[in-house]
Order: sequence, then C-alpha cells, then structure tokens
Amino acid sequence: MNKTIYYNDKKIVIYEKRDEVITNQDFLIDLDKINSDLNKTLMEFLTGTLNKNISIIDKNPEIVYKEIKKHFKYIEAAGGLIQNKSSYLFIKRLGKWDLPKGKIDGEETPQKAAIRECEEECGVGGLTIVKKLENTYHIYLLKGEYILKKTYWYLMHTNYEGKLIPQTEENIEEAVWFKGEDIKNVVLKNSYPTIIGLLQNSLIL
Repeated sequence: MNKTIYYNDKKIVIYEKRDEVITNQDFLIDLDKINSDLNKTLMEFLTGTLNKNISIIDKNPEIVYKEIKKHFKYIEAAGGLIQNKSSYLFIKRLGKWDLPKGKIDGEETPQKAAIRECEEECGVGGLTIVKKLENTYHIYLLKGEYILKKTYWYLMHTNYEGKLIPQTEENIEEAVWFKGEDIKNVVLKNSYPTIIGLLQNSLIL
C-alpha cells in the first residue's frame, strides 16, 4: 500500500513496486536499482535544497517507511472527524482550519485518545466512533528538531447540541460546525494537505 508523508507543501510518497505515474517534478528514488544516501536526500528535502516531492519505489513500502522513521523523533497522535447530522466539526488553530487531535498518552489506545482529545479541544460530548479512517503522516520542525507524527483518525458521531468551547491553551481559536458546501468553500481553502487528503478520501465531499 502506498504511503504519503507531508512536510509543509511538499511530500514523500512511497510506492509499491509496480507501474506508477511519476512526474518529472519529483525526485525519484528506486531502492531496488540504486544505492541511495537516504539521510542526505531527506536533509536536502527538509532544508529546501531539494525543492521537489520525493517519490520512492520499492516492493515493500512499510520497510521503507520504517527506514525513514529512524531519521526523526517519532510520535503518535489520534483525532476525529465528528459528524452531527449533516454537519462536521472543525477547529481553527493558528489561522488554519484543522480537525481536533492530540498526542496519545502512555498506554492509552488510539480510540480513547481520539475521543479525549476531541472533547478537550472542542468541548463536545457524546462521542461514539463509527469507523476507522486512514492514518496520516507529516513532518514538522519543533525547537530545532524534526518530528514525524503518525495520526490515527476516526469518523465519530454525536448528537451534542451544547456550546462548543475551543481549547485556547492549545492555540485553538474557534470550533465550528460546517456542512458540505462550506467545507469546500471555507475549510479546504485554508487547511493542511493532510486534512484535505483525509477529507477527500473519507468521501464526505
């Protein structure tokens, strides 16, 4: 299964060994054919020296992903796409629309962490998990260290009709219910590639 790791407006895509459409805008690594200096390539990608997406072709994307993971501090988080009738709950954090999520604590399961973080970040209640959504992966820079975060996502349902309370200490400015057209016209125009991809693949648009 292909795997995509986002970093700002760029991405690393790990493809299975098969016929894939690779554009000439990508930096191509075929691990079956060449001995690549993966660390050097990753640093060029992160620092902007390599201003392209990276496409990696290998017969086992999961093994390649584990090799990439070794180069970063790794954390896991969980969050939710929350539905109430025909509306979905979004937060605005640091000026961009996002979905509630947060770091998994200790021995906490991803499911429990997702519900807890959604409740804490939005003040929403009565959450039940409907199904698992795809995981997302992204890299970010924190205090001079590159972090690779894997986020487990869940489609959730609630009948909650109370007031939403954004968690301001987590830099959340708003928590808002949006419907289909507003998601397209407002959220997608000011969100992150990971969230846009998740929404598109979740078939709510």
